[in-house]
Amino acid sequence: MPHPAPLRIAAASAALAACALLAACSGGTPWGATPQNLPVTLPDLRHAGQVVDGASGSTAGALRVAERVQQALAADPQLAGQGLTVEGLEGGLIVLGGPVRSTGDRQRALDTARRVPGVSQVVDRMRTP
Repeated sequence: MPHPAPLRIAAASAALAACALLAACSGGTPWGATPQNLPVTLPDLRHAGQVVDGASGSTAGALRVAERVQQALAADPQLAGQGLTVEGLEGGLIVLGGPVRSTGDRQRALDTARRVPGVSQVVDRMRTP
Protein backbone atom coordinates (compact mmCIF):
# COMPACT_ATOMS: atom_id res chain seq x y z
CA MET A 1 0.00 0.00 0.00
CA PRO A 2 1.46 3.41 -0.95
CA HIS A 3 2.22 5.98 1.71
CA PRO A 4 -0.56 8.51 2.16
CA ALA A 5 1.88 11.46 2.29
CA PRO A 6 2.92 11.30 -1.42
CA LEU A 7 -0.73 10.99 -2.43
CA ARG A 8 -1.66 14.01 -0.33
CA ILE A 9 1.18 16.04 -1.84
CA ALA A 10 0.12 15.05 -5.37
CA ALA A 11 -3.52 15.92 -4.65
CA ALA A 12 -2.58 19.27 -3.12
CA SER A 13 -0.34 20.07 -6.11
CA ALA A 14 -3.14 19.22 -8.54
CA ALA A 15 -5.58 21.41 -6.60
CA LEU A 16 -3.15 24.35 -6.60
CA ALA A 17 -2.56 23.96 -10.34
CA ALA A 18 -6.31 23.93 -10.99
CA CYS A 19 -6.77 27.08 -8.89
CA ALA A 20 -3.97 28.82 -10.77
CA LEU A 21 -5.50 27.91 -14.13
CA LEU A 22 -8.94 29.12 -13.08
CA ALA A 23 -7.53 32.39 -11.78
CA ALA A 24 -5.76 32.98 -15.10
CA CYS A 25 -9.05 32.57 -16.98
CA SER A 26 -10.84 35.34 -15.09
CA GLY A 27 -9.51 38.08 -17.40
CA GLY A 28 -8.46 41.57 -16.40
CA THR A 29 -5.41 42.04 -14.26
CA PRO A 30 -4.10 39.68 -11.55
CA TRP A 31 -5.73 41.81 -8.83
CA GLY A 32 -9.11 41.88 -10.60
CA ALA A 33 -9.07 45.44 -11.96
CA THR A 34 -10.23 45.88 -15.53
CA PRO A 35 -9.29 49.09 -17.41
CA GLN A 36 -12.36 51.18 -18.19
CA ASN A 37 -11.26 54.39 -19.90
CA LEU A 38 -7.82 54.40 -21.43
CA PRO A 39 -6.82 57.40 -23.56
CA VAL A 40 -5.96 56.19 -27.06
CA THR A 41 -4.34 58.54 -29.55
CA LEU A 42 -5.45 57.79 -33.10
CA PRO A 43 -3.25 58.77 -36.05
CA ASP A 44 -4.38 61.63 -38.28
CA LEU A 45 -5.31 59.84 -41.50
CA ARG A 46 -6.26 63.00 -43.38
CA HIS A 47 -2.67 63.32 -44.61
CA ALA A 48 -2.10 59.64 -45.39
CA GLY A 49 -1.01 58.72 -48.92
CA GLN A 50 -3.71 58.79 -51.52
CA VAL A 51 -4.14 56.77 -54.68
CA VAL A 52 -3.75 59.11 -57.63
CA ASP A 53 -5.03 58.50 -61.17
CA GLY A 54 -6.05 54.95 -60.27
CA ALA A 55 -2.42 53.84 -60.05
CA SER A 56 -2.57 51.05 -57.53
CA GLY A 57 -0.04 51.44 -54.73
CA SER A 58 1.23 54.81 -55.96
CA THR A 59 0.99 57.80 -53.67
CA ALA A 60 1.23 61.40 -54.72
CA GLY A 61 4.80 61.55 -53.36
CA ALA A 62 5.84 58.51 -55.37
CA LEU A 63 4.38 60.04 -58.50
CA ARG A 64 6.28 63.29 -57.89
CA VAL A 65 9.56 61.38 -57.60
CA ALA A 66 8.72 59.48 -60.81
CA GLU A 67 8.02 62.78 -62.59
CA ARG A 68 11.40 64.15 -61.50
CA VAL A 69 13.11 60.99 -62.80
CA GLN A 70 11.23 61.31 -66.11
CA GLN A 71 12.34 64.95 -66.39
CA ALA A 72 15.96 64.02 -65.65
CA LEU A 73 15.91 61.32 -68.34
CA ALA A 74 14.29 63.68 -70.87
CA ALA A 75 16.92 66.35 -70.10
CA ASP A 76 19.73 63.97 -71.12
CA PRO A 77 20.19 64.29 -74.91
CA GLN A 78 21.52 60.73 -75.12
CA LEU A 79 18.43 59.26 -73.41
CA ALA A 80 15.70 61.61 -74.65
CA GLY A 81 13.26 60.12 -77.12
CA GLN A 82 14.04 56.47 -76.38
CA GLY A 83 10.60 55.78 -74.92
CA LEU A 84 11.72 54.93 -71.42
CA THR A 85 8.95 54.40 -68.89
CA VAL A 86 9.19 55.40 -65.24
CA GLU A 87 7.00 53.95 -62.52
CA GLY A 88 7.20 55.38 -59.00
CA LEU A 89 6.30 53.26 -56.00
CA GLU A 90 6.17 54.02 -52.30
CA GLY A 91 9.43 54.37 -50.46
CA GLY A 92 11.28 55.95 -53.37
CA LEU A 93 11.34 52.78 -55.47
CA ILE A 94 11.57 53.54 -59.20
CA VAL A 95 11.02 50.99 -61.99
CA LEU A 96 12.59 51.87 -65.35
CA GLY A 97 11.23 50.12 -68.42
CA GLY A 98 11.10 50.37 -72.17
CA PRO A 99 13.69 50.08 -74.93
CA VAL A 100 17.23 51.47 -74.79
CA ARG A 101 19.67 51.54 -77.69
CA SER A 102 22.67 50.07 -75.87
CA THR A 103 23.95 48.74 -72.56
CA GLY A 104 25.73 52.08 -72.12
CA ASP A 105 22.40 53.92 -72.38
CA ARG A 106 20.91 51.45 -69.90
CA GLN A 107 23.62 52.20 -67.36
CA ARG A 108 23.31 55.94 -68.01
CA ALA A 109 19.54 55.78 -67.36
CA LEU A 110 20.08 53.83 -64.12
CA ASP A 111 22.72 56.29 -62.92
CA THR A 112 20.54 59.28 -63.84
CA ALA A 113 17.56 57.87 -61.94
CA ARG A 114 19.65 57.07 -58.86
CA ARG A 115 20.87 60.68 -58.65
CA VAL A 116 17.34 62.12 -58.41
CA PRO A 117 16.44 63.24 -54.86
CA GLY A 118 13.88 60.93 -53.27
CA VAL A 119 14.97 57.80 -55.15
CA SER A 120 15.99 55.00 -52.82
CA GLN A 121 16.22 52.10 -55.28
CA VAL A 122 15.96 51.59 -59.05
CA VAL A 123 14.65 48.40 -60.66
CA ASP A 124 15.86 47.75 -64.22
CA ARG A 125 13.13 46.47 -66.55
CA MET A 126 14.65 48.07 -69.67
CA ARG A 127 15.42 46.02 -72.76
CA THR A 128 18.09 46.37 -75.41
CA PRO A 129 17.61 45.28 -79.02
